[in-house]
Formats: sequence, structure tokens, C-alpha cells
Amino acid sequence: MRSILPKGESRKRRSIAVRAIACVLVALLALPFAGCSASPNATGGTAGSQEYTVSVSLSGGSGRASIASPTTIVKDGDTYTATITWSSSNYDKMTVDGVDYAPVNDGGNSTFEIPVTLDEDIAVSAETVAMSTPHTIDYTLYFDSSTMKKKTGDDASGDSPAGTASSAAADFHNADLGCGWEPTGALQLEYAKHFTVDEYEGGLRLICISNGERFLVVPQNAKVPDGLSSDIAVIRRPADKVYLVSSATMCLVDALDANDNILMSGTKADDCSVGGFKSALESGAIAYGGKYSAPDYERISASGCTLAIENTMINHTPDVKEKLQKLGLVVLTEQSSSEPEALGRVEWIKLFGVLFDKEDEAAHLFNEQKARVEQTSRLASSGKTVAYFYINSNGAAVTRRAGDYVAQMIELAGGSYALDDAQAASTSGSSVTLEMERFYATAKDADIIVYNGTIDESVATLNDFVGKNALLSQFKAVKNGNVWVTSADMYQQMTSTADIIDELHGAFTGDDTSDFHYLRKLG
Repeated sequence: MRSILPKGESRKRRSIAVRAIACVLVALLALPFAGCSASPNATGGTAGSQEYTVSVSLSGGSGRASIASPTTIVKDGDTYTATITWSSSNYDKMTVDGVDYAPVNDGGNSTFEIPVTLDEDIAVSAETVAMSTPHTIDYTLYFDSSTMKKKTGDDASGDSPAGTASSAAADFHNADLGCGWEPTGALQLEYAKHFTVDEYEGGLRLICISNGERFLVVPQNAKVPDGLSSDIAVIRRPADKVYLVSSATMCLVDALDANDNILMSGTKADDCSVGGFKSALESGAIAYGGKYSAPDYERISASGCTLAIENTMINHTPDVKEKLQKLGLVVLTEQSSSEPEALGRVEWIKLFGVLFDKEDEAAHLFNEQKARVEQTSRLASSGKTVAYFYINSNGAAVTRRAGDYVAQMIELAGGSYALDDAQAASTSGSSVTLEMERFYATAKDADIIVYNGTIDESVATLNDFVGKNALLSQFKAVKNGNVWVTSADMYQQMTSTADIIDELHGAFTGDDTSDFHYLRKLG
């Protein structure tokens, strides 16, 4: 395939020149509209440039690709240039407003620098060479100005790549209520990096989330402080009229015995595997309110819901969030899936403990999981290398990034996660997609394969598995009959993290597997 630009330094210089020209054009086109941007920082007329982090959402395509968020954005006058890092190394071109952009890196996942605008959908296209012939795919980007945070000190140095927990959580904590109140304490967190909770007089709690959202949780009969900052939404405690869209957190609600606090769900009973929550859906105690992208607004409004708990998928449909807010609902977007550690995800139960006035119960449940995970992690290593992946519709292997919570669970269970250097260095998104030939070279000698049945439920037998791609039959684990598949409901079982790690350990060491629920050996 013809390369867009020469490789190496000359390609970088030419790419910089193209970007500079594009930024000038964007600035000229934007002049008639100066002062109309919804961005709090788009005032223009400033000398020099300033780097920020900002949340960006991606929609379009097959839904398998992702980009790092938050990412870096550079403001220079009225223009913005964003760094876009894909979850794949196979993108060789992006097109914005008819202008082509080449990658600015020579290795790792494809990274581009493109001119952008804030608070509006941006149509882009990207060319991928992952398939037999190059394909151009249309996407939509959305940069949320309300999440912009100025980079300072180490954040501006580039040492902490966008998409990692450290960069995502570096500067979101803001305990200033805007009314002069000072915190009296803080909720102690051991692993979670993507939320904080500050304590104030009268039982008030301030939740800060790494996407920039802030919520003041106020006891039912307490007064909301005068002069509260406009970006802080108020939630009455305990929250008892909730539209719960985040299916991964149903287990947290169920474990806290707070199902009665949920009026509506974004998950149907048939798609729920959390016992108590599923029973409430089946009995009608919790009604179905429509999925995240298509809520039943009329029913939600009539129900009296005051709080919607979403996951990061809502970033793909910002208009839904806006409509829910216009109906009077506070929208909280939980970020547990962004946590780099398995116990960091579990520790989100403490945030739900704050919402439902069950902080002691939440601390107890977390400590139970922590103790069990730590006990298993102290056992001797199995010495086994483990490949975890699924095969997508294009025949490529989709595995988890090094440092992702799944990879960490494998390590905690006594396995060694099978990755090559390029994957280990990847910092964008939670998954890495590799052409099968490259993945084969990386993982063919893995002692154990764990197939991701939460994404691909089509694998019931070993024949189903090897039928996905002819190369799979050549893997060491296949030849030795050491291939496992996860249950489809594993992602909904955050409060069973210790059980999952125990089962992984058993699979790696050959322990009795007769009572396994989350793993099944293929035969």
C-alpha cells in the first residue's frame, strides 16, 4: 500500500507542517464565530499555548476500536489540537475536514494530532490496514469541555501517558465547594484511583469522579449550603429513586441490600445474572427503563427517578445525558472499568455506600474481598503463562492491555500474563487488537488459554474454539488440552472478584474444578 508520508523524521516534519496549515485554516474559519464556543476556555486572544487533559468519546465503526480518554489537547488562541491514540497499531491515516493526517509515532498504537472543536460532534475517518486490504471507517469524536483540566508540573511533561490511571486521576480531585466550607475528613481508599470522597460537617459528602463530575451527597433533612459551586450536583442521601444503567454495578447494589433504592434499570431480567437484582426485575419491583442509548424518557419521568447511574458508554450518546438532566435527573457516570487494579474496581462499592447511606456495610464487604484476594496472591506462583483473548469477526485476537485489571487478576492468581513488548507498552484503552499471525507469535507457547466468553458466547467446545482460526490448533495450550472459557456473566460479578481469582488459581494449578462457576474447561 502507498505510504502517505515518508517514514522517520521527514514524515514527522511533514506531518507537523500539515497540522500547522490545518490549524491556521480552522482559526480563519472560526473567526466569524468568536465568542460562541461552549468551552469555558475558548476566550481567545491568549499568547502562547497551554496543554489540558479532556475526556473524548468515540462512536461509529464496529464498536471494537477505542481511543485513549482523557487525552491531551493543546489550546493556542482559538484553536485546539488533540492527541488521538487508538487501541490498535493498524491505523495509518486519519482524515478531518478533507485533510489527511499521518501518525506522529513510529511504534506502538497509532497516534495522531488533529485540529478539533469542543462540545460538538466531529466527523472523522480513519484508514486501517488490519484487514487484507486497507479500509476506511467513519467515526465521530466528541470532546467535553466540562472535563478540561489544565496540565501543570509533571502532567505537562508527557511522562504520564493519556489513558493511564495516573493521568486520568491526576487532577480531578477538587474539595472546594465554593461556599467556604472546609473538609473535616476524607474516605480512605486503598486501590481506587478514579473517585474521591471528602467529608463535611452535618454528614455531607463530596464525590469527585475522574471525568470531572462532582456531587454533594446531602442527608435528607439537611440544608444545602448557600453559594455552592455551579458544577456540583446535589444528591439526597440515601438515594432512593435511581435509574441504574451501569450493569456492572448491579452486584454492588445487590451486595449492599439496596435493591429497594432502585426504581428502574437499563438491563432486562433475562440479561441480568445478579441473583437479588434479577429477582427484583422479574417481580416488577424494579422496572425496565430502556438501555443507555434509548431510555424510555416518558416512563422514567413518570416514575419520579432523581438519579441516573451510567457507565462510560453514555459518553457515546451525550444527547441522552442532556435529556435526562432536562427531566430533572442528576447523572453520575461511574468509572470503575477504568480502574487499573482488580481491587480498585471492587472499591467502588464504597462510593455506592455513600450514596445509599451504607458506608459501614460497604467497607466490610470490600475488606472481605481484599482479604481473600491477598490470601490467594500469597500462594506460590504456578509458573504458567496465560493468554487471555477472544477472536473478533475479522479473525483478529482481542486481548487485554498489560496493567489492565484482567491481566492483574491473572497475576494475582499465580499466572504470568502472555504479552509481547509492544502490548506491554500499550497505554491506550483496555484492549489490544492483533492480527492473528502476530498474536500467534506472541502467545503460541502459552501454557494456558482463557477465552473471553463475556464478549464471545459462541464457544462451547474445543472444536468451536479452534474453528475460529486455523492457527489456534497450533497453540501449545490447545495441544495440551488446557483451554478454558469464561462465563458470559463474569463482567457483572465485581463483588465475586475473589471467587474469580480463586478459580483462575485452580485452573492454573490443576486443583479440583468441579464447583467452578466462572471458568469452564473446553473438551
